[in-house]
Order: sequence, then C-alpha cells, then structure tokens
Amino acid sequence: MKKWMLGAAALLLCGCAGMNKNTVNYQMNEYDSAKYYVVAGEGTSKEAASDNALENMRREMVQNAPAAANQGVVTDLLANASVENVWRDKDFSGKHYYALAVLPRAKARKVLSPLLDQEDEKLKGLATRFSDPADPLADLKIAFQMQPVVSRRAALDEMYQFLDASRQGYQPDVFAPYRTILQEKLAAVLVAVDVQGVQSEVMVTYVVDALNRMGLGVVDASEPNRVLVVQIQTDVDEYDSQKVAGLVWCSSGAAISLVDAARGVTFARFNVHERAGTSRAEDSLRKSMQSVGEQAARQIASRLEIYLKTK
Repeated sequence: MKKWMLGAAALLLCGCAGMNKNTVNYQMNEYDSAKYYVVAGEGTSKEAASDNALENMRREMVQNAPAAANQGVVTDLLANASVENVWRDKDFSGKHYYALAVLPRAKARKVLSPLLDQEDEKLKGLATRFSDPADPLADLKIAFQMQPVVSRRAALDEMYQFLDASRQGYQPDVFAPYRTILQEKLAAVLVAVDVQGVQSEVMVTYVVDALNRMGLGVVDASEPNRVLVVQIQTDVDEYDSQKVAGLVWCSSGAAISLVDAARGVTFARFNVHERAGTSRAEDSLRKSMQSVGEQAARQIASRLEIYLKTK
C-alpha cells in the first residue's frame, strides 16, 4: 500500500511549527475531509498567511507525488484551490495570522481524470499494434513507445491517489493490463550474457543489473531462444606505477560485442579500459574492474536501446 507522507489533519501542521494547533485543527475540522483537501498556513499578515497556506499545499503535493509534479499538473490543481477563513489568534503575541488553503476533491478529479483517460487511450492504441503471433523484436519497438506513456500514467495516478479521500487509484483495472503487457513484451526479448576472462563475475553483475533495469529477459549463453547476445572478454594488466606515492596500479579492460542472434549479425563492438592505484594489488584490481563494469554496462544499455528502436 502506498505510504503517504501526510495524512490526518493534525499532521498537515507539521510544516508550520509556530501554529496554535488546537485553533487550526478546530478550523480545519469544519471541512468535510471526504470532500476537501485542506492545508494550513501562517504569517505576519493576511496576505503572508494566505501565500504560506498555498505554498504548503504545493509542497505537500510535490513531496507526495514528485513524478506527477514533473508533469506540470500542480499548477493546474492549485488554480482550483482557494484561500478561506483567514484569522488572527488573539492569544498569540503580536500580529500572527492563519489561513486555510482549500481544494475541493471533486475539482482535483476534474483536472486529473481527463489526463488519465488520455493516457489510457494512448496505451489502448499502442496495445493493438502488437504482433499476432508475437514477434519479440517487433513488439519491443511498441513496448519502448509504451514506456513513457505508462510512466506518465503512473505519475498522474500517484497524484490522483494522494488527493482522493479514499487513497484509491483511477480505474486500476483499466491500467493494470497495460503495465503487465509492457513488462511481458520487454521480458520476452531474451539477452544472453557470455563473459570470459579475469574477474568475470564482477562484469556479469554490472551487465545483468543494467539489462534488468531495461526490463529485458536475461538468460545463460546456452539458451536456444536467446534474441541477443552480449559477449565480453575481460583482461587485466598489473604493473607497478614506478612507486609513485607507493601505489600499486592495475589496468583492467573489456572487449565487448553485441550480437543479434536471430540474424547472426554483430551490430556493435567496443572496448572499455580503466586503471586504479591503491596500496594493495587486489584492491586496485577490484576498483579498476568495477569501473570497467560500470562503463560497459552503461554503453551496452545505450547501444542495445538504439539498436532495438531503429532496427
């Protein structure tokens, strides 16, 4: 279950340390929480308190649904909020005002629902373009087009859940199948990883992790249904660094080939090298090979994606 940073009305005051919580809670409780999203603010004038309430509302939205904030919806949501019930606490020394920013949840839904429907329509159209019977590489191109749409849909849904009194997502039964088919189409492209040479287990770890982040299926080099093959030969050259600062240096490298197994074509070849110096030879070897693994993994992911999108 999504764990929201803020919940009950009392918790909405956490960013306003100087507030008289009893007074503010009383005022907030005048609003039906099922119908309104209410955030308090404070300041030395009515205007300052009003601005602070709206800023607190904006900050909570961004903190609780950061991906949606990057989609630009916070501005539209705040345009439907209003500042109500500005007052001064008579028991507080000096001029000190409070204000409540109020966003009707129904208006928030009216902002977000059409955007969510729009993304669902895009996903529906893309899903109809998958091959029948399935063709892993052809389907992968469609899957790559689905990825940003799924990400935006998920981001908007996160904001929808945060602003919904029940914390329920928007039409989850509609969205869930698209997420599932995206994962299936990505995982159907089986990539075999064949690493030979010194410290090969270090290289395997970085490469497999990169492929997993892409969502592709990773298999052993002997898998007959592999679609792509990543072939890597590692090598190490140990040597002293002319005793510079007493460090022992190690140079590690990897020759990498990316192969389209279905066509029997090598579509990319490149080399990666790195050296590291420490007081211990084994540490130098480990650091240099880790750096080679990181660089190789980034290039493999980038070159694979370019090939798969343009093939």
